[in-house]
Amino acid sequence: MTKEMIMTTLFEFSAPTYYKWKKQDKRKIISLLEYAFSDDDLIEFINSGKISKIENMGNDDYLLDLSMKFYKLLRHITNYKVAKKVLELLEFSFERNRDKIIIEEIAELIYKESDFYTSMKLAILNLLQKQEPLVLEYLSKNRAKIENEFTKKGSRMLKKIDFLSPSIA
Repeated sequence: MTKEMIMTTLFEFSAPTYYKWKKQDKRKIISLLEYAFSDDDLIEFINSGKISKIENMGNDDYLLDLSMKFYKLLRHITNYKVAKKVLELLEFSFERNRDKIIIEEIAELIYKESDFYTSMKLAILNLLQKQEPLVLEYLSKNRAKIENEFTKKGSRMLKKIDFLSPSIA
């Protein structure tokens, strides 16, 4: 599909109108579309009404945010070592089950873990069961990224706190 065909299909006008908008009027919408989207993106939009790279961008940010909230809560009810181990168990189970989340198997792994107290196991399982499977999949695929992001945000908070608190001298 040529650029002319793409634009005439998008705007539902004739080819001469497209050239008039592009050359004579120099309409900014044409410049924006050419700047922000490839021809393949526009063709995908014409065919499906969506552009997958934009859909995925929003989903990744949303899933990262939900994953960070989950990890923060997990660290709050347990500790760093236990939270790290839970994410490792999630990742292990996810890989072992060919990229599927199976809560029952994760529960078995958690109950077999000797480092966790019984009350802690219940709290972890309760938290896991409240999560959407998509969030747990994202956590399993991006464990290192979640831990790094959490560490970065934590160190930024410490710097702000250090700066704001008066020194005792």
